[in-house]
Amino acid sequence: MNRLIVVVLAALGVALACALRFGGALGGGVLAGFLLGAGLSGLSVLYQVHLLATRPERAMAGSVMGFLVLLAALLLGALSFRFVEPAAERIDWRSFLVTFAIAGALVLPLGAFEAVRHQRRRGGAR
Repeated sequence: MNRLIVVVLAALGVALACALRFGGALGGGVLAGFLLGAGLSGLSVLYQVHLLATRPERAMAGSVMGFLVLLAALLLGALSFRFVEPAAERIDWRSFLVTFAIAGALVLPLGAFEAVRHQRRRGGAR
């Protein structure tokens, strides 16, 4: 998991730098998209690690469920930042969508790889 943490922290630094450079609603969208995307992806990876340790036969179902939660959060965030005026003033919905997708595409595959590697090291792969 150490590699994943390093990659996420480096990407957070890039997201913060972009948010500061863009400023305003555009920067808010970058920051919100990255934090929500990386956070939910991280929770999905933790759930996958739990399933691999307790019920390895359900690991794929857990991955699919985590991906569906990410899609639901992406849809709800996009709709709320697009059509709710107070939120739209602070967060640009397009920059939210882009950075959410980038964070999810970064954390999910790396996290799944690390979870499987961790499980194999523990000797629990069946």
